Amino acid sequence: MTRSTTARRLVAALAVPLLIASAAACGGEDSGKSGAAPAVSWEDGKKPKIEAGVGDPPTKLRTKVLEEGDGRKIEKADFITAHYAGQTWSGKPFDDSYQRKLPSGFPIGVGGVIDGWDKALVGKTVGSRVELVIPPDLAYGDTPPQGSAIGKGDTLVFTIDIKESVPMAPKGEKVPQKDSSLPTVGTNTDVKAPEVTIPEDGSAPDELVSQTIIRGGGEKVAAKDTVLVNYRAVEWNKPESEISTWEGNPAAQMPRGPQEIPVAQMPGWKKGLVGQTVGSRVLIVVPKSAFPKEQQKQANDVVMVVDVMKAQ
Repeated sequence: MTRSTTARRLVAALAVPLLIASAAACGGEDSGKSGAAPAVSWEDGKKPKIEAGVGDPPTKLRTKVLEEGDGRKIEKADFITAHYAGQTWSGKPFDDSYQRKLPSGFPIGVGGVIDGWDKALVGKTVGSRVELVIPPDLAYGDTPPQGSAIGKGDTLVFTIDIKESVPMAPKGEKVPQKDSSLPTVGTNTDVKAPEVTIPEDGSAPDELVSQTIIRGGGEKVAAKDTVLVNYRAVEWNKPESEISTWEGNPAAQMPRGPQEIPVAQMPGWKKGLVGQTVGSRVLIVVPKSAFPKEQQKQANDVVMVVDVMKAQ
């Protein structure tokens, strides 16, 4: 625990009203003036309260660090976990992860969120609380999400508590792929899905195969771990069967973006991922015999490519 965190908690215990007043002051000297970032107040450990904007909203992105964290700096193409609350400039709430009691995950800097988040959050540190005022051209413009409280041309205001940030792209040594009987896997590190080429004139191996494509420098994956990954999977002889978290697959009810998955839950991952390191890209060829017995009649040999972002 940092000294500043300890001090904040002590102030909270002795004088909560003082803390609320101090937090509200984080809105800045201009809070309450026309076009200024709305004031934000909070009690330590609780959801922040955002005041409605005053006057006309600003036409440019405004970013304000309400509390500075001391964790890792967010880089472009990181995947962040954050609690956040969003409302329109007029004060109408439209989204709130605090109410859901579950932080959300987002890719940052790669077009996976609205432009205002991409531009504002790169460079911020884990542990920070940030206020964003986002004009419509960096939010939803004249095409807000259907069924939301956001109207056409609305300026949006967020408070964001950054909980974690990890790189999405693998980083490390590229390992030569010498076995021509196995699929070849792309070694790109630009957060796009790697190409996978399955040999046309060969058959899948009878035993499970695990091959490191890029060797990361993080901690080793254990059998008990839950891993944060991007992955793609395709049956050996059916390329049309592919599913991928990089693109998502609505028909297969697979959302787009990294997923947290227990190692023990996926066929072949105990043998294929245990001992691999965070930051790695791994090829796993899973024969149908590795699937649970009740699934083997319908299962086929499957090729998986997994980018390991985190293990815990």
